[in-house]
Amino acid sequence: MIQDYKGHYDYDKSVIEQWNNSQGGVYYLGTKNAQGILVVFYIGKAFGDGGIRQRLLQHLNENKWGDVTHFGYCVCSSEQEALNHEAQEIKLYNPKYNTLLKRY
Repeated sequence: MIQDYKGHYDYDKSVIEQWNNSQGGVYYLGTKNAQGILVVFYIGKAFGDGGIRQRLLQHLNENKWGDVTHFGYCVCSSEQEALNHEAQEIKLYNPKYNTLLKRY
C-alpha cells in the first residue's frame, strides 16, 4: 500500500542525516513555488539498504542538481509497488531531470 505523501522537507545533508528512516518508496526532488507547492524536477524510487534516506544522501553527494531545494516522499509496501508508482508519477509530472521513463 502506498502511504500518503510526506513533505516538503529541506533538501539538505544535515536534515537528511538526522532523519531516522530507512523505509523504501518513491521520492520527489524539486523546489517550492510562491504558493508553497513542490515543483517536481526528479522522481526516483529507493528500496533496500537505507531506503529513501540513503538514496537522498547519495544524490546530495553527487551534487547533480543545484536547483533542488526540497524533497518529499511516499512509502511503499514493496519494491514492485514503488517501481509502478514511480513510473506513474513520472508520466504525470514529467520532471525535467527524469529522462529514461519519459519514453514509455
